[in-house]
Amino acid sequence: MSQSAYQSLLERIREISLLGSINSTLHWDQETYLPKAGTVYRGDQMAYLSGRAHRLFTAAEVGEWLAEAAEAGLEPDSTEAVNVRWLKRDYDRATKLPTEFVEECTRTETIGNEAWAKARAASDFSIFAPHLKKLVDQARRRADYLGFEESRYDALLDLHEQGATTLAVSTLFDELAPALTELVAQGASACESLPVLLPEGPYPEALQKQFNAEVASAMGFSFESGRIDTTTHPFCTTLGPHDHRITNRYELDDFTSSLYCIMHETGHALYEMGLPADQYGLPCGSAVSLGVHESQSRLWENHIGRTLPFWEHWFHRACELFPQLKNSTPEKLWQHVNRVKRSFIRVEADEVTYDLHIILRFRLERALIEGDLEVDDLPAAWNQMFEELMGLKVEKDSQGCLQDIHWSFGGFGYFCTYSLGNINAAQLMESAHAIVPNLEQDLRTGQYGGMLNWLRENVHQAGMRQLPLDLINRATGAPVSPEAHLRHLADKVSIFV
Repeated sequence: MSQSAYQSLLERIREISLLGSINSTLHWDQETYLPKAGTVYRGDQMAYLSGRAHRLFTAAEVGEWLAEAAEAGLEPDSTEAVNVRWLKRDYDRATKLPTEFVEECTRTETIGNEAWAKARAASDFSIFAPHLKKLVDQARRRADYLGFEESRYDALLDLHEQGATTLAVSTLFDELAPALTELVAQGASACESLPVLLPEGPYPEALQKQFNAEVASAMGFSFESGRIDTTTHPFCTTLGPHDHRITNRYELDDFTSSLYCIMHETGHALYEMGLPADQYGLPCGSAVSLGVHESQSRLWENHIGRTLPFWEHWFHRACELFPQLKNSTPEKLWQHVNRVKRSFIRVEADEVTYDLHIILRFRLERALIEGDLEVDDLPAAWNQMFEELMGLKVEKDSQGCLQDIHWSFGGFGYFCTYSLGNINAAQLMESAHAIVPNLEQDLRTGQYGGMLNWLRENVHQAGMRQLPLDLINRATGAPVSPEAHLRHLADKVSIFV
């Protein structure tokens, strides 16, 4: 491979990355500060950038550079070889999508996102339904463009979790569901008689922000290269190699809700901050999958944040900011944040019930994509399946099919990665406890550097050098399995049983 071909390829990809980061900035602004009347034009802006990036990537010369690189005999594990291998895969996929279709999807997603926010606020699915019909149609067309062997959903799932298949995920969830249902029944029954464990609010938003920022900083989040803002649906986004944005929302009667949102999104940000900055925009500087990305957020939120050692360390500071906690104890807060209770809202669900929320979404969106469920029938299908899984009757759309943002930005194939992340997180945490020196004592004293360094070395810095299953296998020394996750959930239930 001539150096000029590889350098030309890198220059093109870095130009595309600039366009992508600009688009991400526009999306972040849309979710935080954009005036509502600016949404339609913002859709035009983002569609232009997406189309421009797509044209640059699918140009004939990119294919020529990649072909020359593929014949160069690079060492398989070298940075150059990894970048070329993944870029060839992305190029082959991107060239199947017409640029006009990419622009159309971006415009629909931008407008659909705003329609979802209105529909959720009004708890009225009919506001979002016309937009969701377009989004589902585009998802089906995307799958048809990309191609698949067994299920349309395979093509969409592969965009988020390389190597995963609809059949494998479906089989996993079918096996998990009975065990989860039994654990939920045990935990929820044991917790029914528990008294209210969190002192009455209010917990002022400004003080919640201060507490959350201190926890995020202790975890390793750098406020010199990141910030936290307020939005409807919390998220983390990377706008550049040293620009990481977190958003959050706040409940005045329970400060732990925003705390765990921040710990979750900080887990995402730490992954992004740990990727090789000099490879930004290239495969070696990119997260390998959403299932691995979610493992980082779920690990920090649950395996560290919902432990008794966490509260033994942070209780005193919480009491300084929220004086009503002084009559409580670390043990009571620990029980409060691990209480098992069937509930409607996924982002507020406890760990034991959480995966049932994901299984429901996976089954419904698979049915939407495969044509077994029409958009107009979604609320009724959601409500029926939710009652079967969780035993609760949904009373309004905002606590049902309108609660999540993902479908509004075309994120079909995304939801199952949360549960895949839970499985990966439990396996990683078990290994860390066995490998990282003094980890128990560090976590008890709020010292998270050892944990973060281990994740940096074994997960973050790898970029896309391995497939997701291979990365977790190498980091933990064992094939990916749900057993560690089920053990972890059983331990949660044992707090109360």
